[in-house]
Amino acid sequence: MPHAHLKYLAAVCLLTALAIPACAQQLEKSDKPLATIDGEPVTDADLDIDSKLMELRQEAYQARLEGLGNFIARRILEKEASKHGISGPELLEREVDAKVAEPTDAQVEAFYAKQKGRINKPLEDIRPQIVTFLKNQQLNEARNEYIDGLKKGSEIQVLLTPPRVVVEAGESPRRGSADAPVTIVEFSDFQCPYCRSAQPTLVTLLDKYPGKVSLVYKDLPLRQMHPEAQKAAEAARCAGDQGKFWEYHDALFEISRITKDDFGKIATSLELDSIKFAGCLDSGKHESTIESDFEQAKDIGAQSTPVFYVNGIQLKGAQPVDAFSQVIEAELTAAGSE
Repeated sequence: MPHAHLKYLAAVCLLTALAIPACAQQLEKSDKPLATIDGEPVTDADLDIDSKLMELRQEAYQARLEGLGNFIARRILEKEASKHGISGPELLEREVDAKVAEPTDAQVEAFYAKQKGRINKPLEDIRPQIVTFLKNQQLNEARNEYIDGLKKGSEIQVLLTPPRVVVEAGESPRRGSADAPVTIVEFSDFQCPYCRSAQPTLVTLLDKYPGKVSLVYKDLPLRQMHPEAQKAAEAARCAGDQGKFWEYHDALFEISRITKDDFGKIATSLELDSIKFAGCLDSGKHESTIESDFEQAKDIGAQSTPVFYVNGIQLKGAQPVDAFSQVIEAELTAAGSE
């Protein structure tokens, strides 16, 4: 899973012998001439590749972080296994795998019921595949828990730091205080199902860190994929003109399939001035604001939804609460705001 490697950021161990490649440094912009044309230098600043470089830096960081997490897990496991005179895989088999039970019929049936719309096959035809999937899922969770327990006996200090970009909040809608030490900037699309699934996580984080975390919302409508995303974004901004952006935002994310008819219905349910709302939406008043968000996302290498920047540190996709919390708590510690 994309977020699994983030668990290692919370570990407390020292890796002085681990050599981390410096290749990411090559992705930084440089004033050094790359070429000359009739004696005139050409530098990175002339190439208009800032967003691509940021994307590559993020990819390099994620690859190194995942590799680092795997290395730590493997080293910790080998260290424990050596005490018992066996290999790491043998230790896992004895202490973890052998103790994981087979999925029950109830678990298999519950999984099938939840995924039935996607599977389109009778349960008995795919029962073995579901059993294998659930067993592997349980094994992975049990192994991670076991290795996390082993880490408590080692000193680990992760020295790898994530790339950070400047994300201007501007006048975008905000939940929480602008003075909070941690700001989460969300680039989102009201028709994106992953954006919708991320909303409870964001609410949980604001409740978990009152006064310490604020949330800024920015629009990144994926117009080619989601035909109503642009107008949904404009509708929320129009509701914001009447002081109800977040109420409208929440109502949009409660709808699994947004249609044009929903815009007026939500406005009515929120008791907005319907004439002002309709006039605002028809006029395209907020098109430029949404386009500005879109361009900002492009400039910092955000190309999919949802994508979040926690004090400029990117988290991509509908991450769990723990993934956010690890970054937030590291930022609060650095700011002396635990």
